[in-house]
Amino acid sequence: MYSLEYRMMVHVLHQLGSSGEFHAEISSRAALKGGGRVVLVVQSGKVISCFIFNKNGQKLYHDNEAQRLLLTLGVLDWKLVPSTSTKASGPVTPSPALSAKPAERNEHFIPRRLMVPNTRLNTWSTLERSVYLLADGTRSIEQIAKLLSRPITTIEQIIRNFEIVGVIVQS
Repeated sequence: MYSLEYRMMVHVLHQLGSSGEFHAEISSRAALKGGGRVVLVVQSGKVISCFIFNKNGQKLYHDNEAQRLLLTLGVLDWKLVPSTSTKASGPVTPSPALSAKPAERNEHFIPRRLMVPNTRLNTWSTLERSVYLLADGTRSIEQIAKLLSRPITTIEQIIRNFEIVGVIVQS
């Protein structure tokens, strides 16, 4: 665990070349009314995405907005959160067309996200939200896996699940 201000935490992560997901709780006495939680997704010492959630798990800020707010919060207790398998929002049965093995997939598959209401985004795991946000039609599945420091099979499964429920399409 690191007890550091955001700016110093970013510096430490960069110096160590850390990768993973770092979380910090925000006190209800801090600038964020009611408190909440920060999630940083870091790859090779660089912050890839940054989210601030309220105490109910609703996303309030992300990326630049979140980082600006973090600069005002002072010292937070940061901890590395071990990778967990993604949680599905219910049983999903892949259709034959979408459950192709990676070798059978178009090697140039570039996922593109469709608009999803925030209420739905808030039901997904942090990894699922990160994959969704990175699926902007410019990155391949392989690039997304590298950015998130996750196995490609994990990212492929999330993309397949998103295809099934209709929130990601091929560019």
